[in-house]
Amino acid sequence: MASGIAQRLWRHADWSLAKSCSKWTPLGGASARRRSGWFSTTSEEASGTARSVDAKEVAKFAAMADEWWDTAGPYGALHRLNYARSPFIRMAVCDHYGKASTGRRPLEGLSLVEVGCGGGILSESLAVMGSDVKAIDAAEESVQVAKKHLKRNALLRSRTNLTYEATTAESLVEKGEAYDVVVSSEVVEHVLDPPGFCKTLSNLCKPGGLVVMSTLNRTLWSYSLAIVAAERILGMAPRGAHDWDQFVTPEELCIMCEDAGLELGSISGMRWSVPKGQFELTKDLSVNYIAAFRKEPPRQDET
Repeated sequence: MASGIAQRLWRHADWSLAKSCSKWTPLGGASARRRSGWFSTTSEEASGTARSVDAKEVAKFAAMADEWWDTAGPYGALHRLNYARSPFIRMAVCDHYGKASTGRRPLEGLSLVEVGCGGGILSESLAVMGSDVKAIDAAEESVQVAKKHLKRNALLRSRTNLTYEATTAESLVEKGEAYDVVVSSEVVEHVLDPPGFCKTLSNLCKPGGLVVMSTLNRTLWSYSLAIVAAERILGMAPRGAHDWDQFVTPEELCIMCEDAGLELGSISGMRWSVPKGQFELTKDLSVNYIAAFRKEPPRQDET
């Protein structure tokens, strides 16, 4: 199974590929796939309605909501991550829908939902690209911060293509909402049930649409850089924000998304550039990475 996933990663990636498949954590069979209880099957998970919100995680980030837009504060790394994830999303979406990636509003005409938007750091960038964005977060405090900052954004305050709501992805699915593009960045490593969460994102995506996720790989490098360096030494991320045991390898993410009816389209690493003082796209998936997954279009007999 692990080698099969690795082969698909290499075959489908369009721009950036893994430097070495041997860097990924092997998944040695069904028992390994059930790591931390992720892959146990329940009726809720099978239907994609499993509740994945971790109340402790929501409370942790809600307590620091006022610091979302402090670029020199504990969320500074997320602001600098936009330099990598925003171009990847633009290229992946435009490639998927046959749109030109140049221009001021390349995603115009597409509906997009961002799940786990926090204070809106990525949401505003997505809205500037022209898509109609609904950004949601389980923490009311974070959503209020996002709404206030939106009013101060000269590029967006006169537009109506970005709305915020304090809710969950599962609630949107229950309402029957669906979008052309579903984005969830730096979220899956914080949820209670990653496989169920991937199913929920798939259910939020229209047939023929695209799901984009970014997260942290579970490697020695990610522990050293994302936790020891970023949290404990440099203060680039909130101390205690991450649990290394909950990081997700590219293989695991592909398996979970495959089980949710999603196929890998492209994948890239994101690394810190010291000269630039920001993140950039790379072939190395050993720490941060971002991936786009395609949802199959409806069959002709279903249209």
